[in-house]
Amino acid sequence: MEGLGAAAAADQLLKEAFKLVQLIRAVRDKYKGAPKEIEAWRQEIEDFTALIKSIEELPTLDGYGIDTTIERCRTICRDLTGIFGSLDFAATDPRLHKTCGFHVKAHDGGLTTWMAIKGIDQEPVVKKYFEELQRFKETLQLKINVSQLKQGHQTAQDVQFIKTAIQPGSEEDRCLKSLFITNPTDDRDAIITAKGVRIDGTCEWITSTNEYKTWIASPPSLLWLSGGPGKGKTFLSIFLTKSLSESAHVIYFFCDNKNASRNTAVAILRGLLYQLVGQYPQLLRHVLTPWKIQQDALFNSNSFESLWRIFQTMLEDLGTDLICVLDGLDECADDSLESLLRKTKILFTENLERHKLRLIILSRRHPDCLERVLGSFARIDLDSDQVSNRSDINSCITSRVAQLAKRKGISTSLIQHIEEIFQEKSEDTFLWVSFMADDLEKQTVPGIEKALQTLPKGLDEVYERILQHIKPENTAIIATMLKWISLAERPLSVPELAEAIQIHESNYMSKEELCLSYIESCGHLLQISLPRDADNDELSRDSVLRVTFVHQSVKDFLFGLAKHRKLSAFQVEKAQDDLDIASQLLSSMQNEWLKCVQDEQNMFKLQQGQMDAYPLAHYAVWNWNFHLLQLQDKKFLQLIDRNQSFFSDSSDIRDMWLDAKHLSGGADSLRFACEFGLTTLAKRSLERRKRTSPFTFSRYVNNRRYPESSLFLAMVYRNFALIQLLLSYNVKIEIPCSGFDDRNALQCTTEWGELEIFQLFEGKKSGKRIIDADIKASQRGVKRDSLLHLAARSGNSQMCSYLIERYHYNVEVVGAWGQTPICNAICGKSIGLAREFVEQWGASIADAGRILKAVANPPNSSRAEGSGEELDVVISEWKIDINTRDKYGQTILHLEFKRLAELAYSPPACHEFAAHCLMLGADPSVRATNGDAPFHLYRWFAQWGASSLRPVILLLRDGRLGVNDQGNGGNTLLHKFVHDAFNNPFLMFNDTLEKNGTFNALTSLLDVGADRTLVNSQEMTALQLAKMICDSGGKTSIKRTEDNIRILADIVDVLDNYATVSNQPLRLDPLDWAIQY
Repeated sequence: MEGLGAAAAADQLLKEAFKLVQLIRAVRDKYKGAPKEIEAWRQEIEDFTALIKSIEELPTLDGYGIDTTIERCRTICRDLTGIFGSLDFAATDPRLHKTCGFHVKAHDGGLTTWMAIKGIDQEPVVKKYFEELQRFKETLQLKINVSQLKQGHQTAQDVQFIKTAIQPGSEEDRCLKSLFITNPTDDRDAIITAKGVRIDGTCEWITSTNEYKTWIASPPSLLWLSGGPGKGKTFLSIFLTKSLSESAHVIYFFCDNKNASRNTAVAILRGLLYQLVGQYPQLLRHVLTPWKIQQDALFNSNSFESLWRIFQTMLEDLGTDLICVLDGLDECADDSLESLLRKTKILFTENLERHKLRLIILSRRHPDCLERVLGSFARIDLDSDQVSNRSDINSCITSRVAQLAKRKGISTSLIQHIEEIFQEKSEDTFLWVSFMADDLEKQTVPGIEKALQTLPKGLDEVYERILQHIKPENTAIIATMLKWISLAERPLSVPELAEAIQIHESNYMSKEELCLSYIESCGHLLQISLPRDADNDELSRDSVLRVTFVHQSVKDFLFGLAKHRKLSAFQVEKAQDDLDIASQLLSSMQNEWLKCVQDEQNMFKLQQGQMDAYPLAHYAVWNWNFHLLQLQDKKFLQLIDRNQSFFSDSSDIRDMWLDAKHLSGGADSLRFACEFGLTTLAKRSLERRKRTSPFTFSRYVNNRRYPESSLFLAMVYRNFALIQLLLSYNVKIEIPCSGFDDRNALQCTTEWGELEIFQLFEGKKSGKRIIDADIKASQRGVKRDSLLHLAARSGNSQMCSYLIERYHYNVEVVGAWGQTPICNAICGKSIGLAREFVEQWGASIADAGRILKAVANPPNSSRAEGSGEELDVVISEWKIDINTRDKYGQTILHLEFKRLAELAYSPPACHEFAAHCLMLGADPSVRATNGDAPFHLYRWFAQWGASSLRPVILLLRDGRLGVNDQGNGGNTLLHKFVHDAFNNPFLMFNDTLEKNGTFNALTSLLDVGADRTLVNSQEMTALQLAKMICDSGGKTSIKRTEDNIRILADIVDVLDNYATVSNQPLRLDPLDWAIQY
């Protein structure tokens, strides 16, 4: 790709886009009932081509990965072409008739309609592709801009600013994007699509039970619905989430052990938090504050404690009734499940008075921790004879047998016989009914009668018979296949699985065909299906078929086969099998797959899943570290001994695979171990280094050659075992642990609100010295943020309380900008903690200026808007004068408009906050000591266009300000507009948009009465000022394009010639002015 260059890549993308447009048109014209989305998609692709065509006319675009972005867009277009090209359903296509399980599904009699395609195939995939394409389009535009800037059109500082902007959206948007992991509503709909709709009348019995009635009537409360596999738990969950949502706020999560985004406690919390923020947007602040500090590390696999703390704080802050449904909790990974259950028990035993959550959990009884923790709460046992769900299984049997009878023409007496056998042998298991009904549909009527005599009883007998019928010569390879499916981090595709079990093609069959034959021989154990969720860590956008167990019960059966002596060959022995898989992956990574990561072209193909010769390598590149984490200590040591080069302090091969994973290589084995949470490897590395290099060992442990130290990485991932290991080897917690600032480990963990890690550090002598020095510095009046300031910024009440009560921190200690810790709590949008400072710890609110500054202008934060809640508390509860002025004479409105001037913010956010201030009594006419009113500080140009007049008009409507009021230097708003326009670094990015936006903004200002005849203290009108700057080329380092210069000349022309109703200063009725963004 690098050799082709961006222009050649753009040409190839244009060809793909052209083909795609033609196909979309064909689909639109062919299928009955196709929605307007089809036409919108076509238009989106055609609009996209305009940007691509412009690339061919640009100078070199090296250095910003533009060609790579284009190639990814081309991959998406090619995949979309494949999807739209395959939408050719025949009237007899079984996908238009398929019924699934025991649930009835509607179909349309074979008409090739869009609704059939939409419901059965790939509309969600298509939508996801177009969303990705839009993101790539935005990124591509930004990368082009950055490349142009680098070629001399802008200063280095501006280049860096725009490179940062390649992550589009507000902080809130980016935080939500990081938080998102899966959409539970989509997951629920996918289950319904796969299993069919609920049979009328089923599941409703649950609401008549005494346990349910008590649970629903008395929040906070917890109810556990337990039952064996195939008992209908998931459809009960679907019923509950839908019925309860009609009258209450409901959040929910459907666990799935086959999906990495749905099988951990962290994933569950992320899903619940995302829904809470969606229903109660004001709760986002609880996520946003720690995210600003930790970024995506807040949501990694080791962040359970942090996320639970946020979840609990949200519940407490909410203060209203909320229902939560958790389905399939037994499918959550064992290690994280125990943590989740432990916290849940505390929530419903020790913290009942602090929330109003009603939680209902549906799961099997195993693993044992479920019974141990949930057994003490109210429970409905679906396996109990006392539970009245027998009508549901009977309805299911009746429905499936009726379908069978209709297709086969079965007599009434045989129908009754089938129903009786099903009721006898199903063990009240819906899944068994579905399996057996599917099997009988393949038989003739005489065959059905004969098969009834030998039907297995219960699910275990079904699985046993399948394994018993596998041919002896296939036992070993199928056993290996089942082990890979059991232990892989995500479901494998057929080609990946074929390579994993090392199938070799025969004279007449490919590896994939042979693999499919083995899968088919496994009958009801396995299924092949499209994945419902993309793996967030993988870049592949393909929608290949993947192999999974039909049900969690299959995996449980394979893990418990030790008691079946005849079937022991198929038993999954996790410890040994994990080692075998990890060994196989590492062996291939260092041998036949090595060429996949030795050059950029092959690496890109590998990341995209396009290395057809090595399909499993695509799985390995993203998941090899997962298999290392699964190993027991002894097994890991065996793996290290077998792969000494890979696990050595310096490994070129390891670095190449890290590079393919988009992680920086070049790290020693200790840092590598800390980044991936490999405690066994870290211990081996430390022991080896101390033994071989005792004199340089301290430098090795505290290596600062990298941006983050090993200790910092262990802290980020909250790996207590690693932190304790490093402390045992005397890692220094007093030195800076990150290359981005000079904070030491104890300061970082305080700011993150990690009390448990803090307590580990305070137990060390160096930790005690840091705390003592911090307290003494505060007592001497040194202006720096103390540990209490950092804790307050994190919003962690527990950490603040610990510092105040254990170390007697002064709540009035002065920080870096003269603020007390209460200001840091307000900056972090933690108004609840700010209240605690006042009510529990006696913090003063006398310094009104700084408190208002914290509300409007949080230092070291890119938040433009103040929080309505913080403002209400400060003004209404604490009775602080909203027009309090600081030493520069500025009020809260000055601070807000000044903040807007310093950074590129959203005018609507400024407008909303300013409106709230006015409502609470803020005076917009108050002048700072230099003569500026708040609106004189307004920034007329944001990052991508001219700013809205709305915030300014809001202040003018108050009536105490005029549009021509002069500020510092005698400048009016019109003078300010000219200054901003001629010093705007963003004019070059989108000339058409800027020209229109600039014209509209300027004429709007003139239309509301801005006087062009007024002069400033230099005796210059706005027009004279514009001409002077334009004629002199502007005293600025910003280099202009010809189009930019024309836009600036247009400003002069508008000021000179634009005709308004009157050219005299007017006080038009502000209520007549339009307010538009």
